[in-house]
Amino acid sequence: MPDSNAAMRILFVTLGGSPRSNLVSEIATELAGPVDVTETGLLDGLEAPDIAALGARRDEESLVAYLDEQEVVLSRQKIVRRASELIAALPLKSYDLVVLMSTGIFREFESTVTTVNGQRAVESVIISLAARGERVGLVVPLHRHVNEMDIPALSYFSVKITHARHQSDDELRRAAEYLADCDYIVLHSMGYDERKRRLMAELTRKPVLLPRQIILSSIRLFQSAAARSIASMPAGLAERLADLTPRERQVMALVCEGLSNKGIARQLAISPKTVEIHRSNILRKMKVPSSGALIRLVIGGRVQ
Repeated sequence: MPDSNAAMRILFVTLGGSPRSNLVSEIATELAGPVDVTETGLLDGLEAPDIAALGARRDEESLVAYLDEQEVVLSRQKIVRRASELIAALPLKSYDLVVLMSTGIFREFESTVTTVNGQRAVESVIISLAARGERVGLVVPLHRHVNEMDIPALSYFSVKITHARHQSDDELRRAAEYLADCDYIVLHSMGYDERKRRLMAELTRKPVLLPRQIILSSIRLFQSAAARSIASMPAGLAERLADLTPRERQVMALVCEGLSNKGIARQLAISPKTVEIHRSNILRKMKVPSSGALIRLVIGGRVQ
């Protein structure tokens, strides 16, 4: 385990250009204890022609990234290749934690270092809510994303999807009307901020979740695993976390991300059987019947 008195070294990998001052710094200021933050973007160092070559054609799945606070619509397929090359060249083992800040391209990414995978974490929350019978509303940035949404497990559940550009309050109001009958709403992009979350919550009177909030919860769990303070956690959650060992808190963070036992074992360099034992102990100590209930507890949902 890292020295609990040393700054936690965190690498944030963003989809667009860095620094994303309105995103990474917002998360960093909410973390307990000293942190040493490094940020890199998948578009860093690229010239305009290179970025244009990554753009999405009409027949390609797309993602919205930011470069100098301007939106850029990228080809998912092309940016996945770019991400694989860039991440392979990064000194990941120099960091205590790697945070992949995207809701669109990292689902299949496997890591041998401790990692918060934003896409998997957000999808895990959405699935845990929908599987419980809640009607979940998703808001994506562009109209084309409604048909491009790719979360296979959601085909079995009640989910509504609509769109609203990050900068448009009017489009968010229209989205709120469309999702008025949902139980939970997820603003499904890193580009949505706290002001947008509050506006959607005011319009719908429903719980509204941001990817950055979900990622913050995951990072806090890893901090608690490194023997750092759990005081920033909600009181009920902190009390239960106090009963977990540091290793169990590490495993819990990855369970909440929806990672398989084999994937968790690879990251933590332990056996899948050991992960299975830890998972069982976590559910017992956290007083929840399932991984889905554990995820809802971490994000502040109701526990049964």
